[in-house]
Amino acid sequence: MPLTPHALLLLHAQRAFLDGRADERALARAWAHQTLAARAQGWLVAVVQWDAPPGADWTTLSKPWTLHPDFRVEHGDLLVRAGTPNAFAASDLGAALHTRAVQTLHPLGLPDTPEWTATVAGAQTQGFVVAPLKPL
Repeated sequence: MPLTPHALLLLHAQRAFLDGRADERALARAWAHQTLAARAQGWLVAVVQWDAPPGADWTTLSKPWTLHPDFRVEHGDLLVRAGTPNAFAASDLGAALHTRAVQTLHPLGLPDTPEWTATVAGAQTQGFVVAPLKPL
């Protein structure tokens, strides 16, 4: 398990968040490029896979639950399954990042969503510096 002070935290790579958006292709390509760049720099890539919230028009383990075709979890990446908007709550995300010596998280996803807001707050509570990546 390589140690790294930086981790890209990919928050919205599932079909449920991207499929059907007017900017789907451009957004997926930009995020995929940023993910590749993070791996090339030796950063840990952590991918959050959200379970369907109550009342969602999709279900956990359905096609919308799967990752968008432009994304995959590679050897050395961290896949975290989250059931609440805060990916740190009821998961081992914080411990897994601390174990790898991560100090700075670079969230990548859809800002102004419950998942973004709650997870960024959760990261700060866990002692991580949060430095969102700028869109390409």
